[in-house]
This record gives sequence, structure tokens and C-alpha cells, in this order.
Amino acid sequence: MSTVKEKIMEYWDSRGEDYDKSPGHANLPEVWKEVLSNLFERKMRILDVGAGTGFLALILAELGHEVFGIDLSKGMLEVAREKARKSKLSIEFKLGDAENLPFENGSFDAVICRHLLWTLPNPQKALKEWSRVVREGGKVVAIDGVWLDKSPVVRLRRFIGRLAIAVYEKRNPWKGYHYQKEINKMLPFYGGSDPEKVVEMFGRANLSNISVKDLSWIGKMMLRSQPFLYRIAWRNKAYFMIEGFKLNTY
Repeated sequence: MSTVKEKIMEYWDSRGEDYDKSPGHANLPEVWKEVLSNLFERKMRILDVGAGTGFLALILAELGHEVFGIDLSKGMLEVAREKARKSKLSIEFKLGDAENLPFENGSFDAVICRHLLWTLPNPQKALKEWSRVVREGGKVVAIDGVWLDKSPVVRLRRFIGRLAIAVYEKRNPWKGYHYQKEINKMLPFYGGSDPEKVVEMFGRANLSNISVKDLSWIGKMMLRSQPFLYRIAWRNKAYFMIEGFKLNTY
């Protein structure tokens, strides 16, 4: 498992500088600000797991929350820290593993992640960790989607997506495009997460009052602002937010 995570870390270390250029990663900040305002209505101590280049963490800090971010990739966090510095926002970014958090029980009012479940070798263990570090009455939120399947149409869209990367992001999509196949096989949600399965995992992580909210409208808004090739390639089958509360002592 350590080898898998080392390979994942190496990949994201190499992506820090160009990550925000990809569609869906750093788009529609005002839309996300509204979503997060409705999700966290009072000032909270929030952990952003898999913080990456800090997109959610920065918005949460702008909204007045006390924010901590953790990520496996040093390269991604370097970008996040620089963005926070330029925005004059106080956010503590820490290098660490989403499946083995370096925090005490009940350290946060809420934990949130976006586009993370698909890249975790053990998502159930991660959810139990996120539940552990949330105080009683706090919440865990996962924003995710179904990105890929094996149908011929999706395979064609993936090819077009690679062309889009070459044209718009100016990087080679056939060299280090993503994880190696043997790594993909170790990731239960590679290609996207099934909301029903995620809800089940929330329940096994001692979370209750679990709800699923459709976010496909955000995906549609994002596509409208993208160049032609991206509009063809990036059409998610599902995009959603799952929220659960820690109502009992862990």
C-alpha cells in the first residue's frame, strides 16, 4: 500500500503547477462560495481533506471559517500556500494522508473533501478517520462524481479530452497522463464513485442523517464556460454531494 501511495504522491507532485488549468478544478468560485455558504451557515473549524491547490480551503477561509488543509502531495500544497499568501488568508496546510489523519479525536466541526474518493486505496478507512476527527454533532461532506466508464462513447470522449489537454493546457496527455494501470486497480472508486455505495460507507463510519444532493447543475455551468473540445469530452454521468452527521460518540 505504501508503494501505491508513493506513486500517487509522485503524480500529484508533478501536477501542482498545471492542476488549476484543468476544467472543474478551479472554476466557478462564486458558485462554490454560495454552495459552501449554505452548507456551513456559522463559523466553523473545518478540515479540507485532499486540499490540493486549496480551491475549497481558500473559499472557506474567505467566508470566515478557521480552515485546515491536508494533502499527500507537497507539490500541490506549495501552490495552495502561495495562493493563500497572495490572498492574505490564514490557512494551515499540512502534509499528510487522508486515511491516517494526524489530528486528535473531535478536532473539527466539519470535514470536507472534493474529487478525492476516487484516488483513495481504502476509502472506508478514510471515512472512519474523517468521522473520528469530527466532534459529536459535526458533519462530514464528500463532493464527488462518476467520471468514466468503459463504454465506447466514453472512451471516445477520453481521447478527445486528451486532445483538449494538449491544445489548451500545453502538456503532453500521453506522457504521465494518469496513474499506471496497476495503480488504478488498487483504487476501488477509480473512474468515479457510486453515491449509493458512498452512503453505505458513511453509515459504517458512524455517520447518520445522511443525504445526497445533486450537483449536476454545477457541471453543466462549468462546461458552458469551457472551450469546444472540453465541452465534448467532459460530461459527467453524475455529480453529487453527500453529507452525514456524527450524532453519537465514535
